[in-house]
Amino acid sequence: MLLETERLILRKLREEDYGDFRAYAADEEMCRMMGRHVLDTEEATARACFDWLKDKEERGYALILKETGRVIGDLTVTTVPEDLAAREPLAGKQGRSLNFSISRVYQRQGLMTEALRAVTTHLFAEEGMDYVQCGHFDFNAASAKLQKKLGFVHLTTVELDFEGFEEKIISVENVLWSSLL
Repeated sequence: MLLETERLILRKLREEDYGDFRAYAADEEMCRMMGRHVLDTEEATARACFDWLKDKEERGYALILKETGRVIGDLTVTTVPEDLAAREPLAGKQGRSLNFSISRVYQRQGLMTEALRAVTTHLFAEEGMDYVQCGHFDFNAASAKLQKKLGFVHLTTVELDFEGFEEKIISVENVLWSSLL
């Protein structure tokens, strides 16, 4: 899937994107919001994260800012986790899960809204999905606001235990129904 919006191109990550990825993904606050260890502490960790998005994620996309041609974020479309997909009201319906991040330099400019609208529209119109699921950590107010703005509604709240994090992390899981568009 290659998508284009007014200001962005969404395409598969490529090896030459690594420098741009490293520049935004190693930010300590970005890592905290994504629930991962700080990527700037060890090159191997950053490289492994990038390679996973590029090679292992079937649909791991770079968000390219048309104005500069630089990668400013990433977005993955994945299978909905089994524990969520089996729950009502999702059980028996077709859906996809989204994960995304964008450089703090480009946050609050409507760019991720643009990207998510393009992806959800594609998933509903072209792939026939019934819903799209995504979540955010309870302390990530910006992601909560963005998901609400796009029409996502609360599905469930899950307590997570991430290695290396002292406290339990609360993940708020949301769903966007195709019938709402």
